[in-house]
Amino acid sequence: MARGAKRKVKTKAKQQKPPRNRNKGPLWVIEGGKIVRSRETCPKCGPGNFMADHYDRQHCGRCGYTMFKKTGKVIPAKHKAR
Repeated sequence: MARGAKRKVKTKAKQQKPPRNRNKGPLWVIEGGKIVRSRETCPKCGPGNFMADHYDRQHCGRCGYTMFKKTGKVIPAKHKAR
């Protein structure tokens, strides 16, 4: 009883996703010979750690500190800073 090789299963080619837009705008601008940062620094982490700018809030990805824009309400981080 001779057995042949197994037949390969045919698969459909998946359509490739378009690349995401990685342009988040300028993070700094030179004005009057000085660098002006467009993002606010985190008050808990200190200088060098910038907060993400969302439409309704600013959020630190390092420590989790969140500050809402309209109300000024602050939500402290749930986990310890690294």
